[in-house]
Amino acid sequence: MAYYSLGLLFFLLFVNEFRIYIGFAKGYAPHNFTFNILFFIPASFISMIIGIAAIGRTIKHWKSWREIKKKWIIIGLSMPGIVFWVYIFSK
Repeated sequence: MAYYSLGLLFFLLFVNEFRIYIGFAKGYAPHNFTFNILFFIPASFISMIIGIAAIGRTIKHWKSWREIKKKWIIIGLSMPGIVFWVYIFSK
């Protein structure tokens, strides 16, 4: 789940950079609004939810999983989706 969260966030940021090629003009307010409401915000929210689920699952199974490095990698890969939303709401 952590890989999906991080991969989805990178995909969103990539599509956001090249959205002119799928028909959304940068700097044009109706296109920006439509792109954000229909695609970017829901998908980044899903990325955050998947990240929270991965962290919750890791904490739930903390004692049964023996590899400490694996636990911290999963938490680290899940954090960018959560940090992205914290950054957006802190502005």
